[in-house]
Order: sequence, then C-alpha cells, then structure tokens
Amino acid sequence: MKTSFYFVLWILIYPILGLLNNSFIDNNAFIVALAVVWGLSWLLNRIMPNTLTYERALNVAPILEDIYTGNVASFSKQLSKEATIELVTAIYFIVTTIVIAIAIFKAGVNDWIALLIFGFFTFGAISRSAGLIKAKTNLKNNPNPEQCMEIAEETYKLDYASYYEARNGADYSHMMPEKPKHFKIFQVCSTIISAICTLLGAAYIILGVILFFGQPIEVQTIAGMYFLYGTLATYFGIKDFISGFSSRKQN
Repeated sequence: MKTSFYFVLWILIYPILGLLNNSFIDNNAFIVALAVVWGLSWLLNRIMPNTLTYERALNVAPILEDIYTGNVASFSKQLSKEATIELVTAIYFIVTTIVIAIAIFKAGVNDWIALLIFGFFTFGAISRSAGLIKAKTNLKNNPNPEQCMEIAEETYKLDYASYYEARNGADYSHMMPEKPKHFKIFQVCSTIISAICTLLGAAYIILGVILFFGQPIEVQTIAGMYFLYGTLATYFGIKDFISGFSSRKQN
C-alpha cells in the first residue's frame, strides 16, 4: 500500500481509540495505534498479495528495464526522486524526534516510548537517505549502465541478474506478472485516498498554526507535532496522487 494510506489510517485511528473510553488505551494510544497499523499492514499483505506484488512490479520493472536498455538518464532521474523523498522523510523524523524530546524534558510530557520508537525510525530514515545520496553521487561520477546495475543490487536490493536472464530475448511486456482482476479499482481507491491524505494533512497544518501562537509551551509542542505530521501527510498525499496517475498511465 502507498504511504498516504497509512497516514490516513493513522489520522483516523486516534478518534476511534478515544471512543473506546479505555484507560489503558488512552495511556498507551501511540503504541496501540502503531500495533493496529502494523497489524493491518500484515493482514493486507496476506489478503491481497497478488495486487501488492503487481503494484511493486510496476515500480521495480522500469528501474531494471532502464539498466537493460542502458537508459542512464532515466535511471538517474528515478534515483534522484527516491533520494529526495528519503531526505525529506529523514528530516521529518529528525525534527519530530527533537520535538518529542522537547515535550518530554521541557513540557513534562511522559512519552518515552514514542521517543525511543521515533529514534529508531530516525536512524533508519537517515541510513536509507545516506545510502541513496551516496548512490546518486557514485552515478554522477560514473554515469554508465554498470554503475546503475551496482546501485540496483546494492542500494535497491534488486536481482538484476535474474531480470536480465528473463528479459534476454523476451518482450518487456512479458516481464510483468499477470494483472489482478480488480487492480484498476485498487488504483482508483489509492488515488482517492492520496487526495484525502492531502486534505487531512492541510487541515493538520492549519490546526497546528492556529494552536501555536500565544499558547503555553505544552500546547505549542502539540501544535508543532500537528504541523509536522500535517506537512509530511500533505507531501506524501501529493506525491502518491501524482504517482497514482503515472502508474495508471503506465499500466
């Protein structure tokens, strides 16, 4: 599933958890919400594996095809896009972790578990971003198909050798798995969800700005979290919305 789906899910979970009126859930809302998101992700991977596999193939096949055809310019463009996305994500997690730390040490918010989890996410985001930036630099210094192949295998963790063997003598259209029956419906729903994510993200940004000015630090910390979350939700909502139209065109 696209990132915007999980943003929308995360935004909707908290009001639902509040309706349960359970003290344990109220005191551990972040952990419960995280467990629900991971649990649903696990369930979706088992309910619709063919759909998710085909969606991944739509994203992976063009990368491997660029290497096969020696289209370094197209590969470089895709790499730059991925590096930008991961850099934005890493910056978000760094800033959010700092805001959570400020909330704990200055505003007295007792949310150590969230700090640890975001610290873990931040480390992963920084590692991925650094790897893509390094790959981008290597490709700039050596703009050739061999360098693209190395990046695909070492950075993207893709099996280009198997793709090459299957592609050699075969048409590109044969490299895609069979399209699931209701995949177009899935694409339309994904596009709608990305639009909803953009609108919800914008609403969080506005709410964060309204709550920030003239308020005590406790409220400003919460407002800062709303603003950060809304900014990233809007970013990925727009990104997935554009990607959805591109994917439908390619499909």
